[in-house]
Amino acid sequence: MNELFYDVPAEGYRELYGEEQIVKYRLVFNNIGLRASRVLDIGCGIGLLAEYLGNSGFDGLYVGVDIDSYRVKYARKNYRVHSIEYVVADAQNLPFRDKCFHVSVSFTVIHLLHMERAVKEAARTSRHLMVFTLLKKREDLKERLLREIQKTGRVVEIRNLQSRDHLFLVSLDQKRNLYYPSTRIDLRT
Repeated sequence: MNELFYDVPAEGYRELYGEEQIVKYRLVFNNIGLRASRVLDIGCGIGLLAEYLGNSGFDGLYVGVDIDSYRVKYARKNYRVHSIEYVVADAQNLPFRDKCFHVSVSFTVIHLLHMERAVKEAARTSRHLMVFTLLKKREDLKERLLREIQKTGRVVEIRNLQSRDHLFLVSLDQKRNLYYPSTRIDLRT
């Protein structure tokens, strides 16, 4: 299994990026309302999303995966609730059956992965929705990411001035409405 290079140790990640990540989590989960869903967090890192969901009244199943065994160990130690599981796994070869999660999310990770394989795996394991964020400083990858995710479903890009990322919601269900009234969106077909 490959290890990725991280520029910040697990112990310092919350201090440097925690607030920034929470802005993205709030933007997504306040609009898609997944209280009792099964959520796959691809590239869960130290478990910040699990903590956010737990504090927000989420009562579904959360599974976080990361290739970095130390970060997974850190998450297990610090963010444990009965409906939270952490798995050391490669985002490009997920150890889950097809369509076993309602939604898969990948916050600020896709630029580190083989994009085509990671998007295909997220689509394979998700029933309804995928969420991807891409660092705005990696603008060079935006069109490539859009091409890959458009192969899987209908895409909405949420524009938010508070975020340093491009944020994409992908509906895998062609009947599902992707309108979120509290956000400014561009529909890409």
